[in-house]
Amino acid sequence: MMSKLDSNSNDSLEYKVYLEERKLLVDASRESAQSFDKTILVLASGAFGLSLTFIRQIFPIIKSETIFFLIYAWIGFCICLLSTLISFLTSQYACSKQIKILEAEYFNNQNAYDKQATLKNRASVFTCWLNILSILSFVAGVLFLAKFAISNLLI
Repeated sequence: MMSKLDSNSNDSLEYKVYLEERKLLVDASRESAQSFDKTILVLASGAFGLSLTFIRQIFPIIKSETIFFLIYAWIGFCICLLSTLISFLTSQYACSKQIKILEAEYFNNQNAYDKQATLKNRASVFTCWLNILSILSFVAGVLFLAKFAISNLLI
C-alpha cells in the first residue's frame, strides 16, 4: 500500500488528510473521556457529600419507611465513585496494552496464532463497562435521592 501511496501524490495527500482527521478525532475522544470522568466525579461526590451533610437540616423529620431510599442513593453514589476511580487505572493499563499491540502489529514480531491470543485489549472493554456502571449507578443514586426527598416533602 505504501508503494501505491508513494507513486501517486494525490493518494498520498488523501492519506495525509485521513491521518490528520483521525488524529483530531482521537484527540476529541480523549478530551471527551476526560471531561466525562471529571464531571461524573464532581457530580457524584457533590451529591453524596451534600446529602450526607445537609439531610438533617433539610428534612428534620425523616419518615422511617423512606430511609432505605437514602441508603440506596448513597450506595449508588459510592459505586459510581469507585467504578470511575477504578476505570482510571484500567484506562492506563488499556493504553499501555494498546501501545504493545500497536508495536507488535507494526514490527510484525509475532506469528499469527500469538497475535490472536495477545492482541486483545480486554482492559479497554473493562474500562468501557466501568464507565457504563458509573453512569448507571449515578442515575440510580439521583433517582433514589429524589424519591427520598419527594417522599419526605409530602408530610
